[in-house]
Amino acid sequence: MLDLQSHSTFSDGELPPAEVVATAVAQGVTTLALTDHDGIDGVAEAAEAASEAGIALVPATEISCVHGSIDDMHMLGYWVDTAAIAPAMARAQQERVTRAEEIVERLNEGGVPVRFEDAIAQAGDASSVGRPHIAKAAGVKPDGMSAFFEEWLIPGAKAFVSRRWPHAHEAIDLIHGAGGVAVLAHPFWDMENPDEVAALIDDLALEGVEAFYPAHDRAQTEFLVNLCSDRGLAATASSDFHGPSHKMFNSFGAYSTYDLGEPELPPRPNAT
Repeated sequence: MLDLQSHSTFSDGELPPAEVVATAVAQGVTTLALTDHDGIDGVAEAAEAASEAGIALVPATEISCVHGSIDDMHMLGYWVDTAAIAPAMARAQQERVTRAEEIVERLNEGGVPVRFEDAIAQAGDASSVGRPHIAKAAGVKPDGMSAFFEEWLIPGAKAFVSRRWPHAHEAIDLIHGAGGVAVLAHPFWDMENPDEVAALIDDLALEGVEAFYPAHDRAQTEFLVNLCSDRGLAATASSDFHGPSHKMFNSFGAYSTYDLGEPELPPRPNAT
């Protein structure tokens, strides 16, 4: 079983990398990728655990980027040289911290008391901090989260600070520059119109598209599988595992193939 997107405590996942691997093994995964957001710090631990468990671990990351009207696109990079891509990941993590600090400052100026240190405590570490952690640090309860975001934390709201992610083309260049292959994550998460999805994919120098995904219905999956076949791209699959208590992405093997084909792993560049 291929499962090529998962997250650990090094980004927004619930489990340390070794436990992500252990859960994947228990649920039948044979080839796994740990794809923490804008980071590679958990890959070494995951690789060691995978080796001990006898499964394959693809060195990977998931880069946040922008393209057109999409301000939070995700680009998966597989087979990356973690040392080569580490400086870019460090810059992305610092940007995440800087943005969070600016949001906290704006909330305080607007009369909402919240400390950056408390937001970090909610996130587990500074590099993982985001708007939900800041809201929790401000004392917002789950049933009030939507209203708080609407007033303070969405585009146009009082304390919103725009992301400063790289363009999708730059993200792909980073992946290729680190010896990896670029795969567009869950395209129907950001777009609904198949023609727009196809135009996006044609605009990018990709090696694959995440076709098999829990949120993709049969029609979307079939469209992506056929598009990958036509374009010579790998049709990858993931459950986007975040942890056992996550409301949506809580188990491996959660995607459906709808009997449309077998998930593919993009070949390693220059593999012999």
